[in-house]
Formats: sequence, C-alpha cells, structure tokens
Amino acid sequence: MPRPISEKELFYDRLGASFATALSDYDTRRRVEVLAGSFLAPLGVKGKRTLDVGCGLGFFSEALLALGADVTATDLAPSLVQAVKERLTCSAEVADALALEAQFGPASFDIVISSECIEHTPDPSAAIRQMCRVLKPGGHLALSTPNLVWYPVVAAASRLRLRPFDGLENFSTFGSIRRVLKEEGLTVLSEEGLHLFPFQLGMHGLSTYCDVNLQFAKSLMINLCVVARR
Repeated sequence: MPRPISEKELFYDRLGASFATALSDYDTRRRVEVLAGSFLAPLGVKGKRTLDVGCGLGFFSEALLALGADVTATDLAPSLVQAVKERLTCSAEVADALALEAQFGPASFDIVISSECIEHTPDPSAAIRQMCRVLKPGGHLALSTPNLVWYPVVAAASRLRLRPFDGLENFSTFGSIRRVLKEEGLTVLSEEGLHLFPFQLGMHGLSTYCDVNLQFAKSLMINLCVVARR
C-alpha cells in the first residue's frame, strides 16, 4: 500500500510553473557540471539505463540524454513530471523516492542520479537505500544534497521570510551518506563540496574558484556531492 504523502512533500508541485523562477541558474549549472559531468561522464553513460530521482525540471536528465543515456526521469510532483515530458524526449513518471524498488524492481538501472531531492523526503537515508536497491551490480549512484552544517542558516532565512519555502528539509553530512552507502554495499569513488558561501551573494567566479581549489574544506560547503559504485 502506498504511504501517505504530506502536503510539505508536495511543496514544489504547488509551485507549478513558478518553480523555474525559484531556481538559481548558477547553482543548478554547478551541480550538473559535477554530478553529470565530472562524476558520471568519464565512467561512460551512453546506452546506460539511468534513473533521475527528483528530476525537477529535468536539467540532469537533459545533460545525461546529451551524453547518450537512456533516461527515466521521476519526481513526486506530477506538475514537474509533466513539464519534463513536454520538454525532453525521455520517459518521465511520478515516483516516490522512498518506494523506488517497489515501482521499478531491484537492480533495474545502470545509473541513478539525484540532486537536491533526499532532503525533501521524511527520511533521506531511506531514500538513498532505495536508490541503491534499484542499482545494478557495477552500477553508479551520483547524488547531491545540502550540508547539515548549514541548516541553522537556512532555517533562519525561512523564519525571516527571506526564502519562499514551506516544505521538508532534512539535511545530511558526508559521514551519514557514507554510512548508508557502505551498509548497502556501495563503494564511494569521489566526494566534492559546492559553495563555500551562499551563491545568492553573487561572486560566482570566486565561488567556482573555491569549489575547484578548496576541496580540503568540502565538509563546510553548502552542497555535498557523492558518487559511488555498487
């Protein structure tokens, strides 16, 4: 039986067309560059069956389609899935990140990618486990999520109405992600942090410089990016 979905989980569905205006082009581009570009492209994605979990408007699906992947884009928000269907030539369907194995079956995909999704679920660790379980042996999982270190800042911005968000936010650490991946039998290949300071401040050139040259401080950066192999 499907679990009940809370209104907070459907925040982005309620945004509808205005979701695009809530995104940062710079932040999205940097996450695509790392997850699809730096992490997955060198591994070879052409012809690989790929699942995009929490696809949003499909930017990661689009990048992987351009590399020749066979992409299935999924999101909990029906309005976003419909937007992807209209924009991209790939399969797109509504799916719960906490019930991927039931929907797609175990060991169904060569690649799973998920960016800024697990924090919007009631249980980020359970969402990662589901991604691991639909991954074939030898397959790769690339994901990003906000850093728990920054949660107080983000929560304060929400309380002060500096950001229009009223959904779930459950942030993670590199350590918590590593533990789940290890328990599910995956080996971490690479970790990167993004944004040593909020991208909303501008200074994007400096931000990118910090991403490239200050990875010793990755555990302090706003977004955590991980790629692992089953």
